[in-house]
Amino acid sequence: MAELTQRMASLADVQGIWGLLRQVSADVPFEIDSEREQESILSELMACCTSGLSPLAVDDEKGIVGVLLARRDDLEWGLRNKEAIHVAYAALEPGFRGTDLLAKLLGEVKGRKVSVLASVKAGEKQGFADALGREGFTHEITALSGWGDLYQWTPPAA
Repeated sequence: MAELTQRMASLADVQGIWGLLRQVSADVPFEIDSEREQESILSELMACCTSGLSPLAVDDEKGIVGVLLARRDDLEWGLRNKEAIHVAYAALEPGFRGTDLLAKLLGEVKGRKVSVLASVKAGEKQGFADALGREGFTHEITALSGWGDLYQWTPPAA
């Protein structure tokens, strides 16, 4: 397996992350053919790449093989005046599924020592929900619309 390096995403990574998302769109999932959905995903991608909270993994050829698109959770911040991170999307190249890559990326986010919320879209096929469970996240809610599930991790008390 290739040697991987982890770092936080930046605007310079938008094209590479978009390429990965397009490659695995059916497994994330989102509609690649819908212009409206693409605009929504690209807006989230830009917000996450500028947040300083989105870990990604690159292989030894500098290709992005995994990413968690994360940013500050505006609802927690606005309503509860509490810091929290929201992972909106996870994307892994197929060859890196079943490895510990999701756990490593989640470790980067959990290392911030604030609550982490993670959205898992209905029909997700990368093993994200299972990885969240192994990493101590609890299932909080299933959206009535069938959109997906929300998981949460709370750091241990100091």
